Order: sequence, then C-alpha cells, then structure tokens
Amino acid sequence: MQHDLEGWLNEYLAAVGIEGAARGAPLFRAADGKRRALTSAAFAAPSMRLMLKRRLKEAGLPLLFSPHSFRGTVVTNLLTQNVPLEEVQYLAGHASPTTTRIYDRRRRRVTRNIVERISI
Repeated sequence: MQHDLEGWLNEYLAAVGIEGAARGAPLFRAADGKRRALTSAAFAAPSMRLMLKRRLKEAGLPLLFSPHSFRGTVVTNLLTQNVPLEEVQYLAGHASPTTTRIYDRRRRRVTRNIVERISI
C-alpha cells in the first residue's frame, strides 16, 4: 500500500494554518492550551513524551514506549522490506551504518525454532 506523504503533509499544513510558513519554520508547533491554538515555537521533546504517555494511557497500552521507540520500528520495518541499509541510514540521519544497525530489531524475535534448540 503506497501512502501519499506529500498529500498528508499538505493537509496537515492547511489544517494547522501554517501552509505559507517561512522555510525553516517548525513543522510541529507547541500548543497554547488556554487559547487552543498553536504557537510559532517548535514542539519540544519533553512535550512529545508527555503527549505520547497520555495517549498510551488513554488507549490502555503499556507506558513503556517512548517517541524514540518509533525510530526502531521504522528502521526495522524498512529493512524488513529490503530497503538498502544506506537509504535507511540516510532517512534516519545517521552518520554511520553501525548506528542504523543498532535500531534493527529483526534478529531480536525469539521463535519457537530457536527455543526448541535449547538443550537442558
């Protein structure tokens, strides 16, 4: 299934009213809760973690996830789809493929075949 990332971004920009923002302006903005509006400041990492924890709690999911968890999920998903490591490395913004490999979770899966090989 192909996704229309450009279309989604354009919809987001229009919905939050920043489609004409200057180049380099933050894409994700901090919110002014009292006014229920976005500010011109970038959305801060601590706020992102708090928002994710609220959403996890609302969904009844474990609170052990962090925004960084999604980085590993994306890297693993792309490598599983046979996207070349160099391309995934570039997308993740890593200077070294060694760093990208740290996020590759494909070998962390424990299968029944592996467990059955354990000799006692």
